[in-house]
Amino acid sequence: MTSDVSWIPHGSDPEADMRSIVEHLPAVIYIDSDERLPNTLYISPNVEAILGYPPAFFYEAGPAWVRVIHPDDLAGVLEAWNVAFDQGGPFDREFRYVRSDGTEAWVHDHSALIRDADGNRLHWRGVLIDITDRVQAERELATSEARYRALVEGIPAVVYQMGLDDQRRTLYASPHIEALFGYTREEWLDQQDIWVELLHPDDREIELAAHDLHSATGGPWSREYRVIAADGRVVWVRDQAVLLRDQDGRPLNWQGVMVDITAQKEAEEGLRTSNDDLEFRVLARTAQLEDANELMTLEIDERRRVEGELRSAEERFRNLVEDLPAVVYRRQVAASDDGRDHSYASPQIEELLGFTAIEWQDDRIRMSRLHPHDRDRVAGAWEHSCSTGEPFELQYRYFDKNGGVVQVLDRATMLARNTAGAPFLFQGVLIDLTARLDAERKAAEAEQRFRELAELGPMVPYSFEVDHGEQLRIEMRYVGPLMSEILGLPRETWKEPARWFELMHPDDRDQVVAQTRANAERGEPWDVDYRMIAADGRIVWLNDRGRCVGRDEIGRPIRFQGVMLDVTTRRAAEDALAAEHAILRDLVDGMPAVPWTHTQDADSGWTRYVFMGAQVHELVGYTSEELMAEPYHFSRLVHPDDRERVVRANEGSDRTGRWDDEYRVIHRDGSVRWIHGVGRRVTPRGWEPETWHGVTIDVTSRHAPEEPVQAPVEDQADQQG
Repeated sequence: MTSDVSWIPHGSDPEADMRSIVEHLPAVIYIDSDERLPNTLYISPNVEAILGYPPAFFYEAGPAWVRVIHPDDLAGVLEAWNVAFDQGGPFDREFRYVRSDGTEAWVHDHSALIRDADGNRLHWRGVLIDITDRVQAERELATSEARYRALVEGIPAVVYQMGLDDQRRTLYASPHIEALFGYTREEWLDQQDIWVELLHPDDREIELAAHDLHSATGGPWSREYRVIAADGRVVWVRDQAVLLRDQDGRPLNWQGVMVDITAQKEAEEGLRTSNDDLEFRVLARTAQLEDANELMTLEIDERRRVEGELRSAEERFRNLVEDLPAVVYRRQVAASDDGRDHSYASPQIEELLGFTAIEWQDDRIRMSRLHPHDRDRVAGAWEHSCSTGEPFELQYRYFDKNGGVVQVLDRATMLARNTAGAPFLFQGVLIDLTARLDAERKAAEAEQRFRELAELGPMVPYSFEVDHGEQLRIEMRYVGPLMSEILGLPRETWKEPARWFELMHPDDRDQVVAQTRANAERGEPWDVDYRMIAADGRIVWLNDRGRCVGRDEIGRPIRFQGVMLDVTTRRAAEDALAAEHAILRDLVDGMPAVPWTHTQDADSGWTRYVFMGAQVHELVGYTSEELMAEPYHFSRLVHPDDRERVVRANEGSDRTGRWDDEYRVIHRDGSVRWIHGVGRRVTPRGWEPETWHGVTIDVTSRHAPEEPVQAPVEDQADQQG
């Protein structure tokens, strides 16, 4: 914290100069006594500008100054102070004060224990900084972020961000991705190239080329294409995106939105089908006319038909070879009888490795592109096939023209021998395995990740199947290995359902067995806590939750998945809290007085009791429920001779925040009782609603020498009636 103090005059009095600096700092400097509930020894005047209370308020309040701490923060502040006090500091915490005008002030309070030269504790010195503006700014920022996140994640479309790398990695995807494609956001973000992998095979190359073009030019992206969903559906999407740039114009990533247009495309397809049907009818009629004409020129047309079929067959076989998603080749390994070169490679070799068919027929180029680790193995296999004529089949790696590694499966069989009987021509096919092997590798990595999550995570996943035969039977399919660690027993001792129920606490067993049977029969989800007995006799609390994930053809549940968590620590804390609550309740219920709490609205003056001890029935003859249901019973029960005085005392307590009076009340049976009531306001004045805590004691015995006084008849009638 810094502040400009250059304006402060420097005189001959250093103490006055230092006090002037302290009192003009944009923070509150204070000194507190070294006590469990400290008194304020000094506090700088600017506390009034921050909290609205002058220094005199803190000097006069003594330890009670803590009542201006916000009620929701008070317990935490006192707990942190006690820890600092016991350990000798420092104390550091952010919390709220309630200003004198009722508004909240957020502060950062830091203090340290001061000791003398011998290490004896003296007092605490601290600084109080107003952080209200910062806290409000943080809250407004969080609210704004939540509002925009709800807007992005609530629209019926997929909002996404995609990287500029070759893998087109998805950086962000809105939750609608699961409704559209069936993949969760986590799956979509974990698999870097999932968008590329799920593109429809007929659209993939086109869309990747278009994406590269737009990434290069930076122009807006607007495309329609197909994606394969998790359940195998083909989903048509309209994808529109723009390239985001930083302040210097450098591209950052693509930001766009995908909208489901499957229904529109299906409607267009239906329209095309109708048009095709109409065209088919026209063609059928035309064919009838052509047939009539062909009868007149049968001989000419027959010749033309045969020639056309020959050309068509040749064209079909050429297209078949050149359109295959693999390289078809012929390799000549010895001299032919006619002296010609019979080698051939289909045009796909250029798409696969970047070399033309003519370049690839050169043995020097072909062998030089083999991966060094595979070269000897491939050469040896070809040598064996060339000498024996046996088929060649091998999986190995090539370097393409750009240096990339391409995994291939090469299969070839002998096509012909020369007159010397030596194999001279092989015909084969070269299949690109790169994508498949990469996918297998990623699948293995994904499986390993899921296995680590299941076996090393802090939970126990499990699955089981149900056989709805003559007798309902449950068979466990998988249980995470962490359960053996939790129970201290090997899996073989509890993997059967019957043995599992035997290890269950007897008080929980019947309920869990009934719950399990109901779940197996109806397929309803469950979330239940129960106890198990570990190998060392410990009681282990488990939280077991799961649901049905598969049904048979008539709708009966057959497959279930669930997860179990060790909640022993949580249950122990809950039990301890319940025991503490019971002790406090017994203390309140057993005291020889009537504890009470009531609230009062500052504007309307309307009051009501929110708690009253059951002891009140013995004191005035009415139950606490009856009196709490009658908000203004107080003035009715006060003796008429004391009523005016008690009303004045009550009005005075509104100013002082304290109530202490002794007066008479009328019992339900008409008798008069003397009571002593003590209470105080526990919320700051002006706080809505005001809350009072107090206790009322029967002191009739102190007035025993007086003659018994009966309530007036009209008061008795009012009470009895």
